[in-house]
Amino acid sequence: VVLYTAGYRLDLTHGRIVHTAVLNIKSEPRGASVFIDGAQQRERTAAIIENVLPGERLISLQKNGFLPWNSPLSFESRQARVIGPIVLFLDAPPALKVSIPTVLALAHEASNQFAYVTQESSWLEVWRIQAGMAGAALLIRLPYDERADYALDWSASGTYLALVERHSASERLFVVRATDGTTVELPTSAKQAREHWWDVGSDEILYVRTDTGGLLRINVVQDTQELLAFETHRITTLAGHTLSLALTDNRAVLSYQDGDAASILTYLPLSEYEFVQAPGGLIALTDTRRHRLILIDPSNRDQPILLNEEARLWSWHPSGDVLLYSSGWDLKRYVRSAHETQTLTRLSTTIDALGWHPLGTTALYQSDGRTLAIHLEGSQILSETLLAQDLTAPFWIDGDGKQLSFLRQTETDMEWWIKALR
Repeated sequence: VVLYTAGYRLDLTHGRIVHTAVLNIKSEPRGASVFIDGAQQRERTAAIIENVLPGERLISLQKNGFLPWNSPLSFESRQARVIGPIVLFLDAPPALKVSIPTVLALAHEASNQFAYVTQESSWLEVWRIQAGMAGAALLIRLPYDERADYALDWSASGTYLALVERHSASERLFVVRATDGTTVELPTSAKQAREHWWDVGSDEILYVRTDTGGLLRINVVQDTQELLAFETHRITTLAGHTLSLALTDNRAVLSYQDGDAASILTYLPLSEYEFVQAPGGLIALTDTRRHRLILIDPSNRDQPILLNEEARLWSWHPSGDVLLYSSGWDLKRYVRSAHETQTLTRLSTTIDALGWHPLGTTALYQSDGRTLAIHLEGSQILSETLLAQDLTAPFWIDGDGKQLSFLRQTETDMEWWIKALR
């Protein structure tokens, strides 16, 4: 009796008395039944289960209406393991929300919206759908030019949308405010351009390289423009500072720009680069030619480059501390606070999409038409849960983690599929 009260148990498998372990497990939502090696426990999540025999145990969570969660966990004598919160997902198949005759659509994941282009007769129209709201809103209508190629481009926060009409080496821009379709009047010199890009650090800044080679910085809110006095390949802002990436004969130079003066941060191999969004204080670039992601800490002048890895897909955890990325055949994570990189898994089929769920340490990825959720404990994958199959399409998760959206492009239509998660 004394030994039993103190947490000792007879391990019949090995024929010995052992000191047990403790499992502290939480789930979202709460109230899931807990099973250990198939035996249901009295407690429901959040649960503290004492007297778990040491060794590898199969831990399962089950709740009506939700997909089961299963994971083998190893326990050591006297160990207390804290797991969760485990995100449980609704047991509901994806549903086709709408099918639209278009071959061009683009989502803005962070703002849970997407835009698409339709063409009828001699007119081209751009429509916007805000997930969770009824109906589509018309943003742009203009004559269709069959000789042109068209593209869509969202501003950093999704407040503005540009329709790009490309003719050979030049492009024509049409910019609107996405919330209400208000047209943004661009300077005459910016309407016909060589190229453009939105500032990743400021939602209202648009850069346009004109036909004459000059670079305009346009503030679409203040209706101002500035012809930059220096040449650069790419430019953006960070915490009120201007960052410039210039190309020389043999390398790329990243600098802080103050008027004509530049303060060099680091050098990179000569290639094609674009700035992409990153958590506060970091600079992120993608090498579009070599498919690499570069993270730079401007406060560390001795070793500013934190990461330079092959990456075709990436996603930051909402905390801003963990980066999930993939070369297309693997899943890796970079932990900013620890400056560590680990490989989570390698696959024999390509990874087509990935992203973080906003709760806990759960990530989603898509491969071979299957969309799976993985729960991470450090660099270890504890479990995989199949959410959808036979649905290959880019996806995104809404801000509260309740809905998963897919945009699947067929030969003639764009299909918007949704799956309820919580």
